[in-house]
Amino acid sequence: MNQRLLVDNEVVMSHYPNRPFLARHNLVGHPLFEIPRLLEVEKALPARKVSYVTGKVGVNEDKYQAPPTGLSAEETIRRIRDCESWLVLKNVELIPEYRELLAELLGTFTPLAEVSTPGVRQLEAWIFVTSPRSISPYHLDPEHNFLLQVHGNKVVHVFDADDPGILTDMELEDYYTSGGTIAKLEFKDAYQQKARTFALKPGEGVHIPYKAPHWVQVEDEFSISFSITFFSNLCDRQARLYRFNSQVRKLGLNPVSPGQSALRDAVKDRLISGYLKTRKMFGKKAPAVRQY
Repeated sequence: MNQRLLVDNEVVMSHYPNRPFLARHNLVGHPLFEIPRLLEVEKALPARKVSYVTGKVGVNEDKYQAPPTGLSAEETIRRIRDCESWLVLKNVELIPEYRELLAELLGTFTPLAEVSTPGVRQLEAWIFVTSPRSISPYHLDPEHNFLLQVHGNKVVHVFDADDPGILTDMELEDYYTSGGTIAKLEFKDAYQQKARTFALKPGEGVHIPYKAPHWVQVEDEFSISFSITFFSNLCDRQARLYRFNSQVRKLGLNPVSPGQSALRDAVKDRLISGYLKTRKMFGKKAPAVRQY
C-alpha cells in the first residue's frame, strides 16, 4: 500500500512553514517499525548514527549531555519498555526500504511545500524509540519536520520561533554560528502557557516548523516515532542571515532580525554571497547546520 502523509491542503497553505499543524499517516503496524526490524536497523547503521541515553531528564536539560544507562543499543531496544531510555536511529533513509518509505510519505506534500518554500531537498528520516514517561528536552531543529507517531502516545509542546519573549536572536545566532552544536536553549516555566500542545496517538503526526522550540513527553507506554525532515532555500537563508547578524553584533551593532526587512535581508544576502564565493576560492566552507 502506498504510504502517504495525509494533510488538509487548506491548513497547509495557511500554516506552513511557520505554524504547527496536525497530520495523519497509515504506518501503524508497518513491519519496518516492529522491534525485530529495528534491531536489524541498529546493526546496519554506522555506530555514529545511533544515539541513546537515559530518558529520565528534565525539560531544561541537554539530552546529549544526559548520562548513559550502561546498556548497549541492542539491549536498549529490547528492553525499551522498562529501561528508562531514549534512543534515536539517525538517517535511516540510508537503508533502501526506509528511503522508499520516506519518498512515498513526502511525495504528495513536497509540491505543496514548494509553493512557499522552494528548493525542497535533503530528505531525511529518523526513528525515535523511547521508554514510557521519558522526555526529550526543550530544543530546536533547523529543518522542516513531521513527527509521526507509530506506537504509544506522545505529547508534543511547540513554541513560536518568532516570539522574542521565548526565543531570542542571540540564541538563534549562537545556534546557527555553531553549526547546530549549541543545541541547548533555556526553558522557563512561563513559556509553557504559550505552547501549542499536540497529544499524538498512533496514526497521528504534527508538523514542527523549522527553528521552532519544542519539547516532547512520552506517556505510559513505550513510544516509536518516525521523524521525516527536509531542508529548503528558506532554511538555508535563515542560517546565513543569523550567522551574518552574529558577526555584526560582535562589532557592537544591533542587527535587525531576519524577516523584519526584506531590503536589509537582501543586502545581507548579497554580502554573504560574495563572502562565500571568496571562501570557496580558498577552499573553505561555511559551517553546515543539521539536526543533532
